[in-house]
Amino acid sequence: MYIFDAGGRAHPIPGIPGYSRGGEEHSLVDQSASVALAPGRYRVRAEKGAEFRPAEKTVDLAAGEPARVDLDLARFFNMNERGWYSGDLHLHRRAEDMPLALRAEELNIGPVISRHLRDTPAADMPPWPGNHLVPAPGGYVASLQNQEIERLGAGHGALVLLNTPQAFEPPQSAFFPTDAEVARRAREAGAFVDAEKPIWKLVPVVLALGLIDAIGIVNNHFHPRGMLLEAEKYGAMERDKPAYKTPAGFAQWMMDLYYSFLNCGFRVPVSAGSASGIMPSWPGYERVYVHLTGPFSYQQWFRDLKAGHSMATNGPLLEVSVDGEAPGAAFDWRGPSGAVIAIEAHSQNRLDRMEIVFNGEVIRSFPAGGNAVLRTALSLTITEPGWLAVRCFEPAGETIRYAHTSPFYFLRNGQLPVKPVEALRWADYVRKLAAGLEVARYPSRAAYEEARTTFERAEAIYRRLARNGPG
Repeated sequence: MYIFDAGGRAHPIPGIPGYSRGGEEHSLVDQSASVALAPGRYRVRAEKGAEFRPAEKTVDLAAGEPARVDLDLARFFNMNERGWYSGDLHLHRRAEDMPLALRAEELNIGPVISRHLRDTPAADMPPWPGNHLVPAPGGYVASLQNQEIERLGAGHGALVLLNTPQAFEPPQSAFFPTDAEVARRAREAGAFVDAEKPIWKLVPVVLALGLIDAIGIVNNHFHPRGMLLEAEKYGAMERDKPAYKTPAGFAQWMMDLYYSFLNCGFRVPVSAGSASGIMPSWPGYERVYVHLTGPFSYQQWFRDLKAGHSMATNGPLLEVSVDGEAPGAAFDWRGPSGAVIAIEAHSQNRLDRMEIVFNGEVIRSFPAGGNAVLRTALSLTITEPGWLAVRCFEPAGETIRYAHTSPFYFLRNGQLPVKPVEALRWADYVRKLAAGLEVARYPSRAAYEEARTTFERAEAIYRRLARNGPG
């Protein structure tokens, strides 16, 4: 809920949960609330996640006279009814606020980062929660045993470690242990490892070693009313195209990196996270929808996310099937064959276009003509093995809202093809990273040698892929 006076100043409602960060200031209202305000004209707005149209009214408040404002939020699409359930994999919110926040956003899954591992001394870390799952009325589930390791600037970037039964200690330095070692330990403990965004320097290393479960291509750089276009100073890779520095270009950068990884033969789903609690976004502004293969539960949701049955978005609701199968489906490719693709997109706002991408190239584009709904079905001939995904955009402005499915796979002998030029790109990249390692930045010579070995293993994998292909 938002209340703005005639001058545009926000007025939070006291005594109830709210949020104030970087110009985003709202209150979480459970059906009704009251607030005392000075006489004047106010704009009152209510929102309820990606599947409802916002409602807004103007009210003139006279001295000493109460005014009642009723706002009815209309649901224009119900993803749960289609078998899709939503989650935000990157939340820094208070655990006690999550049950209401999930209901306010129609967000089914909400993992809270209970430990933010960076340069905080171990003695200053918050206590580790003894319980993990926190069900909320209506079938929503928050979780608490989640961690993020984040080393910005000259460090490695960030990984989100979800469903970790034990607490991890803060890293010894900005460079050790490597993200690959942290991910390995998390995986051994049964965790889900999310590469919070594809631009972090060590994502190609961790991915090569098979330690990433999903990649956040719709992530916390995109905000409701603006964007964080800076990246390199936080520890991201260098952008190799000037076009990547615009809002639309930044989204393209996320996708192009992801496509490059897919073209190395890796099968990795898309995910999304808002970093609400740090960024000026609410929980679920960036969200990943997962199409479930069984009844809804927290555990089933993560099983199906890991299997690739996902769609990431900060706006459009995108539903795609190939031959009746959800994203993540794998087909045995033995030669040119037809595939029937059904696409449906709904949005709070007007849409710009829909695109079908095959092996990193746009093979079909459908203008939306300013409509908020776009449907199409067509038959494509798949002439070679590879991967296919669908993406959908709203018009770009100060920010951009878009959706992207995980791939459908057309496999030859159970494998994706490899583009040698992409594998060599990352082999050379990892070699350059390794050449920049300095013994002085590590707590010991042994730690330095361990990191160097990790980089050499990743480089060798990319060179083998470039030389021999998958397998």
